[in-house]
Amino acid sequence: MRKIVPAWHTHIMDKIVLDDDTKALVLAVKDLLKDLRARGLSDDAIDFLVKRDGPGKILLDNKGILSLPDYGDVKIYLNPMERTLYTLLLKYTDGISPDDIWMYYDELCDIYKAQTIYVNPDQIEAAVDALCDDSRATLQTNISRIKRKLVEKVGKIAAEQYAIIRGRDNVYRIAVPRNLVSMPA
Repeated sequence: MRKIVPAWHTHIMDKIVLDDDTKALVLAVKDLLKDLRARGLSDDAIDFLVKRDGPGKILLDNKGILSLPDYGDVKIYLNPMERTLYTLLLKYTDGISPDDIWMYYDELCDIYKAQTIYVNPDQIEAAVDALCDDSRATLQTNISRIKRKLVEKVGKIAAEQYAIIRGRDNVYRIAVPRNLVSMPA
């Protein structure tokens, strides 16, 4: 149950309003992190030590919201092209090589058509053409934006579970097990 705190008992820490008890916890955690760093642990090592035990559920809706219920129900807005790419890669557990993205052109058009406000087929095709272009600029931009949004919301370590990652085999995948994924058909 959430505690109601009078306005005069709150503090602003890094643009987040906190009550006195929460502020005390944050300060205690900061002190503990400082002690761990003083003992020689890097931030990456600390992140690794406190990470979750595997990925949590992921929900993708038709409105562009990616929800992570096991991370405090964090909500991440994806624009239509980001959502299209993310949806496609969630469908293929083996991943997709950037050289082969054009092979999914029709499927990308269908997904994008359901995600965007565009109804003109030429506009839809132009957007998907840019994603499948040999330069891969649009593909890389969308992958980077998705990862940045995830890192901002859940941190670098947790984002690795949900981001589009290119493996050593040059194939893009999303690591989260598909039994944890819920998305519209």
